[in-house]
Amino acid sequence: MTDPWLSVLMPIYNGAATLPRTLESLPALESGIEVIAVVQAGEDGSRDQLKAIPRLRLIDAPQSKSWMENTNIAMRAASAPLVTMLHQDDLWRPGRAETLREMARQTPEAKLWVHGADYIDANDRVVGHLSPPFGSSARLVPSGEALRRLLVQNTVALPAAMFRRDDALADGGLEETLWYTADWELWLRLARMGPVAWEPKALAAFRIHAGSQTVTGSRNSSDFKAQLEQPVARHLEALTAREQRQVKHWAELSNRVNVALAGAYHGQRRELA
Repeated sequence: MTDPWLSVLMPIYNGAATLPRTLESLPALESGIEVIAVVQAGEDGSRDQLKAIPRLRLIDAPQSKSWMENTNIAMRAASAPLVTMLHQDDLWRPGRAETLREMARQTPEAKLWVHGADYIDANDRVVGHLSPPFGSSARLVPSGEALRRLLVQNTVALPAAMFRRDDALADGGLEETLWYTADWELWLRLARMGPVAWEPKALAAFRIHAGSQTVTGSRNSSDFKAQLEQPVARHLEALTAREQRQVKHWAELSNRVNVALAGAYHGQRRELA
């Protein structure tokens, strides 16, 4: 493909069970979109599923250690100026590509373009909705406002964001030590660079199931807590002293709630201190 406008970054780890639905949700690749799949493990047949897709770029990375590393490999290989991430169990909704392209045209000053997303279960049923508190109308959110709101909790679903490849790679791409919050840390980093373009429509779906890292990774409560704390600690400094006190209070409360909920899910009783 010559001169794609968007690169889709897909880290793959034995995703055969959900990968067909994910690939079906993407628009035709001849629409100016390239898909780069980095396969860490594909012994379950997922690699063969990817090979069957014309014009999809396949990179084997058997020595890779994480989805963050796989995504960074794809990001460095991307040829489009704009990139978006898609995991093997998530979905695009119809019209996402057209909306993103129009958002980029209308708000070229943005450093991050985001929209709403649905939570779906293993059977594609919508079980919830996730979106940042930016309001019910499309708009360009100033950097300071976006940062204050996004620091409290990660409310941007991973498949619901688009950003410039060069902006993300300027600081090395995804932070590879943050197995749970690497995307959140990236959103905060980009929001510090400039405004965030917002579209309230749910144009992607984030799958929740028992085998997802979102669920399994939260079993270790101390590690999970540390993951939630690090993005806030890194980017709180960008706010004024008064804003820091307010945002830190709500972020700490949000993190305590998330740790307690994860513990309850895994049968670990915890008190909200």
